[in-house]
Amino acid sequence: MNPAKIARFGDSERYFICPICHDALHLDGTSLRCADRHTFDIAKQGYVNLMPAAKQSPFYNKESFANRARILEAGYYDHIRDAVLDAIPSAADFAGPYSGERPAILDVGCGEGFYSRAVQRANPQVDVLAFDISKDSIQQAAREDTGMAVKWFVGNLADLPVRDGAIDCVLDVFSPINTAEFHRVMKDDAVVVKVVPGTHHDEQLRELAREQLRNTDYSNEHVIEQFCGHFDVLSMRTVSQTLAMPPADVRTFAHMTPLLFNADIDALDLTQISELTIEARIIVARK
Repeated sequence: MNPAKIARFGDSERYFICPICHDALHLDGTSLRCADRHTFDIAKQGYVNLMPAAKQSPFYNKESFANRARILEAGYYDHIRDAVLDAIPSAADFAGPYSGERPAILDVGCGEGFYSRAVQRANPQVDVLAFDISKDSIQQAAREDTGMAVKWFVGNLADLPVRDGAIDCVLDVFSPINTAEFHRVMKDDAVVVKVVPGTHHDEQLRELAREQLRNTDYSNEHVIEQFCGHFDVLSMRTVSQTLAMPPADVRTFAHMTPLLFNADIDALDLTQISELTIEARIIVARK
């Protein structure tokens, strides 16, 4: 195995705890191991599975993440990625005394790693930890990480294998919130960057599939209200672009978006769509 794939976990005791006994994990050869000898091997792709019994949704499989990667690499979400990168420096203006230690950003539900890799490239002085419950997505994310710098792991949002107070900034892009776990792993002056789909997100597809959707109105205000009730909001902005999209990408997008997970996509006349609105709310808040 490439030594760099292992070296990124060299300071694991700073961040990781055993998902079984919650003791600190240390790098031992090509594995992470705790004092009770619970052992988690670093995979050849450069990630570690800290949730061995993870069961992923059938909607989130290799094909789903490959479709997501194609859409992301085509640039349709670049304006959201750029807004996230703009938020990170102000959000991660690490004010506390860190004794020379590298600040840490935790990407929650990172999927195929699009945002994690971008954040790490833009902030090489920061440790980026990124996890998802899906082993397929983490394998893909680690495989695409040519810089071999992000600490990729399979993990459970309900019981994060991360030390108390270890994280300076939590990044949550279109993923669920676990307030208790966020607060536990964040330092006292840490911040969180939360990205929520906007009101007009995917509105062309939603209109086309209206008869198949359970809820025709699309709002995430309840998610935002819940989030704002547990964090001190520093800023909030909406980023939105309506982009031309060729038929092949429309079909790929339709098979990728959670919006249509329970829809009969073959019954939709996707030729009616030639553009899609990609919109998100970017919220920066403090613990």
